[in-house]
Amino acid sequence: MKKNPYSLLSLAVLSVLYSGSSAADLKLQCLAGVPHFKGELVDGNPNELPVYIEADKAELTQSVNAKYEGDVEIKQGNRHLKAESAEITQQGQGNNLQRLAHILGSFQYKDNLINLDGTAAEINLNNKDTDIQQANYHFVGRQGRGTADNIELRENHRVMKNATFTSCLPNDNAWSIEAKEMRQHIKEEYAEMWHARFKVQGVPIFYTPYLQLPIGDRRRSGLLMPTVGTSSRDGYFYAQPFYWNIAPNFDSTFTPKYMSKRGWQLNGEFRYLSPIGEGKIAGEYLGRDKYQAYLANERSRHLFYWTHNSSFLANWRLDLDYTRVSDRYYFTDFDSEYGNSTDGYANQRARIAYYQPDYNIALSIKQFQIFDDIEIGPYRALPQLDINYYKNNIANLVDFKLFSQAVRFDNKSPLVPKAWRFHLEPSLNLPLSNRYGSLNIETKLYATHYQQKSGSSPNAEKVEDKINRVLPQVKVDLQTVLASNRTFIDGYTQTLEPRLQYLYRPYKDQSQIGSKLNNAYLGFGYDSSLLQQDYFALFRERRYSGLDRIASANQVTVGGSTRIYDKSGNERFNFSAGQIYYLQDSRIDNTKENSTYGRSSSWSLESNWKINDKWRWQGNYQYDTRLDKASLGNFTLEYNPEGDNLVQVSYRYASQEYIDQNLTSNANRYGQDIKQLGVVLAWELTDNWAVVARHYQDLALKKPVEQYLGVEYSTCCWAVNIGAKRNVTSKPYQKDNEIYYDKSIGVNFELRGLGENDHKSNIEKMLQRGKLPYLQAFSLY
Repeated sequence: MKKNPYSLLSLAVLSVLYSGSSAADLKLQCLAGVPHFKGELVDGNPNELPVYIEADKAELTQSVNAKYEGDVEIKQGNRHLKAESAEITQQGQGNNLQRLAHILGSFQYKDNLINLDGTAAEINLNNKDTDIQQANYHFVGRQGRGTADNIELRENHRVMKNATFTSCLPNDNAWSIEAKEMRQHIKEEYAEMWHARFKVQGVPIFYTPYLQLPIGDRRRSGLLMPTVGTSSRDGYFYAQPFYWNIAPNFDSTFTPKYMSKRGWQLNGEFRYLSPIGEGKIAGEYLGRDKYQAYLANERSRHLFYWTHNSSFLANWRLDLDYTRVSDRYYFTDFDSEYGNSTDGYANQRARIAYYQPDYNIALSIKQFQIFDDIEIGPYRALPQLDINYYKNNIANLVDFKLFSQAVRFDNKSPLVPKAWRFHLEPSLNLPLSNRYGSLNIETKLYATHYQQKSGSSPNAEKVEDKINRVLPQVKVDLQTVLASNRTFIDGYTQTLEPRLQYLYRPYKDQSQIGSKLNNAYLGFGYDSSLLQQDYFALFRERRYSGLDRIASANQVTVGGSTRIYDKSGNERFNFSAGQIYYLQDSRIDNTKENSTYGRSSSWSLESNWKINDKWRWQGNYQYDTRLDKASLGNFTLEYNPEGDNLVQVSYRYASQEYIDQNLTSNANRYGQDIKQLGVVLAWELTDNWAVVARHYQDLALKKPVEQYLGVEYSTCCWAVNIGAKRNVTSKPYQKDNEIYYDKSIGVNFELRGLGENDHKSNIEKMLQRGKLPYLQAFSLY
């Protein structure tokens, strides 16, 4: 019998196709099952509010004592009590008047916060103090119910003896907490419990002498739900987070994690918010990794992360982004939200800046931690000073701008040079415009001075001590917008936006600037690398991102865009195309490798299309006319009918020639085309079930790059999501032709119904898990 194998993604797609829509939102269903206060809320001092009593029979004793029997109802403000019998006593006079209601026998009590019934009660009618025996209680307007042998209801808190609590709806005993004593703080929205036992379907599974639990949306200290699972890399793992709400503007989370194949990892995160800024400090530490590849290594494995953003003294800004790990395999071996192995490096930079309307000054330091095993890493900028000055409408005619920079480049390797770079870049721009278009004429001067020093090694490169480079530039940029109501779609408006740019900059040999070593991370010079070409990059002034390589230019760029707007003026479609025509080759030295060849650049095309409110398409394409073949392509089609439900298909292509021409080291040649197909699916099957699936296939290698399937089941009071992942990773001493996969399954539990806004599925979180998280690549809305 023939078998038809289905992948995890296939099963997820089939589940979506055959899922039915639910009748109502899960939150509405859950809130429909809880009591709600009826009528209008009454404000005022309870001592001044009148008391209304109805009963079949009443016996009064000289305005001091009153007994009521038969369908007794007592109302005062927001409080309403029903009982078979009640006795009202009154003592004192004037401001000392005390009115008490004694209930013997079963009763029902309701107010705007809680509904309950019991066997006996004493109610102080002057305030909200109430003592109840053998009570069953339900919160009003939110989930939460339970029982207690005795309840003391006070204005700001409730004290319960031998009590239970759960956020599950009536007749649902999925989980509950039993405590010898429970204190619920009403305004602070949390509950304290002593000698607490956590039960699942009535079976005790956990005991703690003390427990805090939120009963609202406010942040509270306490244990969070753990994550458990298994991985081919980590073995069985268990992570138990503890949240500490230090202050309204400070909090911290500690998460010890046990991995059977690796040992204990201690993780922590501290968040802060102050008048001068906000930030996050985090750390991860594993004392000794027991993973087989690291048994002989006695070093700890750790991470430190710090990000900070602040504004102070009105015009000052401070930004900090620092990540450091113990070794280059850290993000390959550990799942961390503070970095990813696909990035290839970790940022370490800080910047302080002062802003004024006409100028700004910034002082920064910048370096990188590289995850590749290389002898010579990238340069560090220690320090870097940037000054920008602006003066517009000089003589009501031109705009002036001055960019200046001083930066020191350093490198750990004694083989390569170090340098100071001083740069001035003044420019004058003449903007001309009318209703038909705009013409910008700009002149600019690049004036750069280098002071270079050879490395300390006897084998270090020899460099020129001082280099001056002065390059003038002229740019003329013409743009126009032509609009027409005559389109192939009735009622739509289409624009044509042709653009023409001429750029001239003379040639100067720059081969003596920086290191000549053929190393991928040295790039060209100290901080330059080739820019990726797209439509908008065609109109950039420079081929290289940094200032060390400023290529000659004598070129004309021709391009244009067309846009289509619907009847409401919303952009529904755009398409852009362009190409550079070289009147002379663009060069940085006398070698052909670093010069353009041929008379034109690649054609670059980009497009976005909002097909309708559910379908969107986006793509870009680059065709190399010199190689007569496609060099780059990215296409994405997404179906998003509502909310977080989506299906996305993407394709990414890069030719071997395109990849290699953007590398500066022959040792890092990729050796093949990149052809990658990706499918992402996220869907709420019902109000209870949600699924996320992801599959990325390398068509050139004919092997999957990453596979993920996450399934979540949610109820009103609990949720569980299970994620299975398989992705390509690496390991020490891995062979060049070997492909190594890490396979893992993780389980995460949640208690729900404790706050107002915790009924939403975790689709968004599941979409971001993995090495290749979901990206929404559309700009039309």
